[in-house]
Amino acid sequence: TKQPDGTTLAYSCRFLFLGTGYYDYDNPHDAQIPGLEAFKGKVIHPQFWPEDYDYSGKRVVIIGSGATAVTVVPAMAKTAAHVTMLQRTPTWYGIQPGRDRLSSRIRRWLPEKWAWALNRMRAQRMHEFLFNRARTQPEEFGNLLKGMVRKQLGEAWREEDYTPPYNPWEQRLCLVPDGDMFKAIRSGRASVVTGTIDAVTEDGIVLNDGRKLDADVIVTATGLRLSTLGKIGLSVDGVPVDVPQHFWYRDCMLSNVPNFAVVFGYLNAGWTLRVDIVTDWLCRLFRQMEAWRMDVATPALPDDHGLEEYQPFDLFSSGYLQRGKHLIPKSATTAPWRIHMHYREDKRELESAPIDDGWMKFERLSNMAVAAE
Repeated sequence: TKQPDGTTLAYSCRFLFLGTGYYDYDNPHDAQIPGLEAFKGKVIHPQFWPEDYDYSGKRVVIIGSGATAVTVVPAMAKTAAHVTMLQRTPTWYGIQPGRDRLSSRIRRWLPEKWAWALNRMRAQRMHEFLFNRARTQPEEFGNLLKGMVRKQLGEAWREEDYTPPYNPWEQRLCLVPDGDMFKAIRSGRASVVTGTIDAVTEDGIVLNDGRKLDADVIVTATGLRLSTLGKIGLSVDGVPVDVPQHFWYRDCMLSNVPNFAVVFGYLNAGWTLRVDIVTDWLCRLFRQMEAWRMDVATPALPDDHGLEEYQPFDLFSSGYLQRGKHLIPKSATTAPWRIHMHYREDKRELESAPIDDGWMKFERLSNMAVAAE
């Protein structure tokens, strides 16, 4: 790793496990907003939010309608003169109380360990049920979501602003805790405008239909970019590893890459659900290596593997996923060479799969040294 003074510090380990996520936090997505350089006010990307910036009394336009925009709108609306969320297309929203009363009661009624397990299972099953319902009955589920938002907004409801051109869960669903964004809109401190940008001017944004949004501040919540392994350069015996050309193994390792794992969470559920089952499986792997006194574990995949490829990102139409899917390792249609999007199936598989499954190759360093000579 490079140090602030320009020197390089080297670390060594027996097994490398990355939890670097899949976003590029240095270079956000550039939406190519026409004329943005002409704006005389403040331009902020949420990824690089300036410390102690005071937007009190200012007119704010937030470009975007994803999870970041949904979070920023009610926060800024507390002190800004007005906040407008400018969206090219609407987003599906879910509404949930910030505090789960049933969960709190379960914690009072049951011992801590039982309560934790029950609440976790309840939340996971409910999320799975809603995702499956959205996929199997999209029209019914979409009407349910719109009904919830309509009830929150009252007279501020506009059909065209809350009817996406895609089905629920074709892109990730935005959860609005306590309906805080809709409260800000209902109060008049915030609003939603649907349209495309013609140009940014000195004091606002002109839309293609001629409308103008006056602004003192523009927040570009236009999305992130994907990144593989936190942009770390990976090599084996001095040969660079082209990550997208390798297959996933057991949801965390890469084909023909020894002693290496990386966490890639769920796109349709909580990210950390995969963290739990993957780390449990890795502990099983480490115990097996220790028992056999093995130093190296490699998921060995021959060149003539004949695997049928499957792209899990194609389950979703989100722009950031489609733009970045070429950076992600390959996935097969069958285990163990896939990254799956079904938590309970993955959990059963990783708990029951033998470590010595015929694919994993184990070696001792002493034997490798002799072979190298």
